[in-house]
Amino acid sequence: MGSIAGHIRDSIKGTKPFHIGFALYLAFSFSYLHDVMPLMGEAHLSGFAPASYLGVFFAVKVLVFAGCAVLVYRNPRFTATSTLSICAALLLVIGIALSTIILRMSGFSFGPSESTLLLAIAACLLGVGDALMLLLWGRFCGTLSLRAAYLFVLSSYIVSLLFYALFVELPPLAILVIAIVGIAVVPIMLKKSMDARTVETADADRPSLRKALGSLWRPVFITATFAFMSNLTLFVSGQQSVNVDEARLTSTIVTLLVVIAMILPAILFPRRVNIAIAYRIALPIAAGGFLLLAFFWNSGGGVANSMVAMGWLISDVISWCIIANVVHQTKLPAFVLYGASEAAIALASLLGVAIGYTFSGFIETGGVAIMALALVAVYLLSTVVLFVLKDRSIADYSAGTAGDDAKTGKALEPTMPNGDDRFERRCRNLAEQAQLTPRESDILACLAQGRSTQYMAEKFTLSENTVKSHVRNVYQKLGVHSKQDVIDIINEDPKP
Repeated sequence: MGSIAGHIRDSIKGTKPFHIGFALYLAFSFSYLHDVMPLMGEAHLSGFAPASYLGVFFAVKVLVFAGCAVLVYRNPRFTATSTLSICAALLLVIGIALSTIILRMSGFSFGPSESTLLLAIAACLLGVGDALMLLLWGRFCGTLSLRAAYLFVLSSYIVSLLFYALFVELPPLAILVIAIVGIAVVPIMLKKSMDARTVETADADRPSLRKALGSLWRPVFITATFAFMSNLTLFVSGQQSVNVDEARLTSTIVTLLVVIAMILPAILFPRRVNIAIAYRIALPIAAGGFLLLAFFWNSGGGVANSMVAMGWLISDVISWCIIANVVHQTKLPAFVLYGASEAAIALASLLGVAIGYTFSGFIETGGVAIMALALVAVYLLSTVVLFVLKDRSIADYSAGTAGDDAKTGKALEPTMPNGDDRFERRCRNLAEQAQLTPRESDILACLAQGRSTQYMAEKFTLSENTVKSHVRNVYQKLGVHSKQDVIDIINEDPKP
């Protein structure tokens, strides 16, 4: 019992009150995503209303993610954290206000066409605000080790679900006031969170980015697949006819149970937890949801749809943390890696909405079509998961305490020579004296261990030409001519 308490204390060590900002953002994001289908059904809006709402939401996110990735690729030093977070918060507040008035406040009367138009405008604002918030918090996660990012994201989900459960049953006006106040403080908490971290950004040259994105395509692909299937089932499962309260309760409970199941191993077994093993959890949960969909349709508060959505949640958390780890290791701009990855996932979600809405009229409860869909979905998800897990660089990702970051078979942390503390101190002091950049300091540590150019290129996800350029800069600033000269300087006794 004492050991478990110790693991929990170690896990929350370093957590600051302002880190709750991400949980606040997640809690309010549930209010404009989790309930949208049942709420529109309760408001007697046709299937086109939720399709246009979600379609606009994901389409705008694709554009914002892709646009930010291109912008920061051309200008890697671009930050504007405070400005972007304030703009995002403002857009989210307006979008939530519009959707709350239309879907939750019966005192306002709009016709179906007016409601659909206003909801599309709200979705546009929410899409921009949501994408910017994700990018900004992604930049923060990129400053964390894999284990820290994994625990941060999952603990934020738990806090957000509890907070969501507390305010969502309140009167609509109270929800709106809480949303305005809560979202208003998120930029402040984000700024404090970023100020407490050191953000290092390396040059985003094409070979480095190609390598980094090449290492991310598998986890992004599986997340995109789950996102596509989850949004497709929203329309083919008759989610609009589910009771709002039942759907909300089912979704919250299922999500909370899954998140707790994911975070417990990382807390109880901190030395080595393979986070990619969660894919094996996502597959049976999502597959079970499709099978339930075939036999029970939308009964049980839409439990089938909630289970399918959990596959998306699990894979999304994994890919989010792997992207954070790549940003942390390579120092490449978070906006570029997260922007490109999240744009692909949002595009898959958009396709799921479009196809789900298009074919929803041809699928009936207990019909052959829904059975066929369930079987095809299970087969597709199984194939994708098995394909992704064949890649050892994904299967070997672990969130443990035995190092700062996850290790993969292609980029293991170098083993320090005898006297680890002295070695690190000498490298740090020498880097400060020579005024090396953060990336050059990393290169210095590898040179001092005799590491090859190829090793450094793989470790930092850089091209060999970029590594050679950094090596030349290190030699020039240190006034040396070879790797052996660097080793000799590190090993010599420092002057008193």
